[in-house]
Amino acid sequence: MAEANGLLRLGVVRLDHPGFAPARAALDAYVAAGKAGDMDFIPRTVDLRKDPAGMLPGARTLLVAAVPYGGEPGPIARYARSRDYHTVVHQRLIALEAALHAELPGVRSLICVDTKPVLERSAAALAGLGFLGKHGCLIVPGLGSYVLLGELLCTAGWPEDHPAPAPANPPWDACGACTRCLDACPTAAFDAPGQLDPRRCLSYLTIEHRGHVSRDMSEKFGERLAGCDVCQEVCPYNAGLGRNARIPSVAWLPPAPRPAPSVTAMAALGGAQYRGFVRHTALRRIPHRLMRRNALLALGNRTGEPDPDERHAFAAGLLEPDPRVHDAARWAAARRGLDEQALAPELEEIHRQREAAAALAAAEAREEEADD
Repeated sequence: MAEANGLLRLGVVRLDHPGFAPARAALDAYVAAGKAGDMDFIPRTVDLRKDPAGMLPGARTLLVAAVPYGGEPGPIARYARSRDYHTVVHQRLIALEAALHAELPGVRSLICVDTKPVLERSAAALAGLGFLGKHGCLIVPGLGSYVLLGELLCTAGWPEDHPAPAPANPPWDACGACTRCLDACPTAAFDAPGQLDPRRCLSYLTIEHRGHVSRDMSEKFGERLAGCDVCQEVCPYNAGLGRNARIPSVAWLPPAPRPAPSVTAMAALGGAQYRGFVRHTALRRIPHRLMRRNALLALGNRTGEPDPDERHAFAAGLLEPDPRVHDAARWAAARRGLDEQALAPELEEIHRQREAAAALAAAEAREEEADD
């Protein structure tokens, strides 16, 4: 039933499993070290993450499911180039929930997809879906780490009188001596195997970080707009050629409803256009101006003489009152050998376009008043 509804892997773990202890201790250390950065929701929900029964009194069990995704390398992480996984996985879990209620009348449950505070990767590993790699992602045998997780928190019990013992080996034991993910990280964001400092991670910087990006990190941005897959791209467990053939079509995340604009277009995209592009995708998490910040930093990391569209994007950014966008445009333009004087023709043209648009709007308003 689960696979027929697009849940390719399904496991179960009791909330009192002793294997959660290391994850709870790691969470406390993570928050104490300030690694949550701008992600204020993590410190706020520490207690619930360690004991999700606080969201559903009487909860005893987590059902954990995996959904695979595909894609190719690009400026937007693979998972975000699909339809919003929050909605897709939630809908698939509704079918699982219905089956559970039919089998166990009276059971209470709560669907959890990403935004609910659950130690989901540890839960997935303890539920037998796979193991944690040195990059901290869950690796599912046969599927690699390109998977998303969803959970069903429920009051149903699990038959054992006592939970299984905690695993004796480190969670990344199956990685052996391999350190490709740690070595390939563009910003050296790993303090140790399984210990990522998000404040140096490009996924965090492009999606969660709401302020300026330091010059050092800007120079390591590459041409990324949202997320970073490097640590997964180099993982041997993701190199299997037969992965796609093993995944039934019903399990894949559906593609995003609209193709992504180019990096250059994204740097100058208007608010209405941006809202239309991110609708029904996970990119809604990134505010418009922060995406423009990201795109300008990406343009600054290109080489060669800027083309007319890139010059226009720099000029539009320089006229943006938001300091994060303005400063990113100034940094990026300087990296490409331009300053405000060099961009004077583009700045003047944008001013003329805005004045003409304002005049047209005023004229239309006057006509409406006259008609009334």
